[in-house]
Amino acid sequence: MNGNGIDATAAAPAPLRRPHLGWMFGAGALYGLLMRLLFVLPLYRERSGASGVMLASFVFLVPLLIGALTVYLLPAAQRTLGRALVAPLVPVLVFVGGTAILLIEGSICIALALPVFLIAAMLGGLLGWVLLLVASPSRSTVGAVLVLPLLLGAVERSAPLPDRRGETDASVFIAAPPEAIWHLINDATGIQPDEMAQGLAWRIGVPFPQEAVTVDTPDGRVRKLRWDKNVHFDEPILDWVENRYIRWRYVFAADSIPPGALDEHVLIGGRHFDLVDTSYRLTPEAGGTRLAIHVSWRVSTHFNAYAGAWADLLVGDAARTILAFYQRRAEAAVVVSR
Repeated sequence: MNGNGIDATAAAPAPLRRPHLGWMFGAGALYGLLMRLLFVLPLYRERSGASGVMLASFVFLVPLLIGALTVYLLPAAQRTLGRALVAPLVPVLVFVGGTAILLIEGSICIALALPVFLIAAMLGGLLGWVLLLVASPSRSTVGAVLVLPLLLGAVERSAPLPDRRGETDASVFIAAPPEAIWHLINDATGIQPDEMAQGLAWRIGVPFPQEAVTVDTPDGRVRKLRWDKNVHFDEPILDWVENRYIRWRYVFAADSIPPGALDEHVLIGGRHFDLVDTSYRLTPEAGGTRLAIHVSWRVSTHFNAYAGAWADLLVGDAARTILAFYQRRAEAAVVVSR
């Protein structure tokens, strides 16, 4: 009681309740999951029939809005630049983790998308922080902005996909004669996972190869490939100079890649990614052979700069891993034969 007979404790305003962190982070994660589910609806499917999660409206705009939404839900007193950049990472990680737990997305797509998701979320947080310094958007305005990916995606799905083609080259010196390496290229069997385990593509979920064997067919020589998860496809040989040069293209049958063996959006021979051809050149050198590989590939997305960078990294890493495989096997065979 004060001197006027008023209870000061009762008169003091109740302290403002801080929004629960779980709500702030959960709202962004739920928004991301909702968009992921909506972008597989027929309205957002691409003309090729692929789901809309490869649209730029989803890949870039959704995580950007997750970042902006997270900052919008932060109490004004906590909206520092540091929090605006870091806080959006949490709902994005929860969203991506949710797609993995619910088996909505595979490990390959998650690994490829996560970097751009995190960067876009941080950018969204920054943009939201700047906007909130000068304006106070209403809830209805925020809601309208959050449906932008759906509106833009419905338009983007009809836009043609541009192609970007790239080439990858690598080589290794092998202390073995060309004949021994040539034999391995055309008759590699019993391939073990640990022989490829260092390759980035296989670390993120690409099935391990089991064998690659060249056979004669009525249509010519064909290299037959078998991978884990019942993946199988053909490599019809286009050029053949025994012990010196070989080049093939890739042919995938309807059952070459069973459901679940590879993520829909990174299928080899699919709408968004393909290997065009591969060649090996064997050049004798003092004490052995220089084995060089050349791979031509294609990506087709609305964000080819990003997709092409990943393709260049993964194809190049896979090429070097395969060369190392031939090097180990060929040199081991030479040691055994002595």
